[in-house]
Amino acid sequence: MQRYKLMIEYISKRRGEARLYFSTRKDRDLFVYFISGVEGVLEVEYKENTKTLLIKFQEGSFAHRLIESLKPTEVYINKEDLHFYIQPLLKHPAVKLGFSLLMLGLPVGLLSFSFCSMFLIPYLKTKF
Repeated sequence: MQRYKLMIEYISKRRGEARLYFSTRKDRDLFVYFISGVEGVLEVEYKENTKTLLIKFQEGSFAHRLIESLKPTEVYINKEDLHFYIQPLLKHPAVKLGFSLLMLGLPVGLLSFSFCSMFLIPYLKTKF
């Protein structure tokens, strides 16, 4: 079975309407076919030669929630998250110390490395 990836991008969104951009006209036509029967869609406008589509919908309806869910969300990973995920993969204590100092800075990196290496990990190894 071949997987199909539909590319939809927001161009603009105003109260009661949204303009979407599709990677191909075939994708646009497929989206129009499926969105036409959804509750709350008032009107779907597009020109035959373009890849854009204007959807007019009723506020608070299922179509409104569906279009809101298409909006891309950005995921941010900060230094602490990166440190948390990579630290267990490092084996040598000097590399762990250097990585902690690099990612978290001098005071926090030293504190994190010493607390985890001297207290937390030996305690967990003896308990489990």
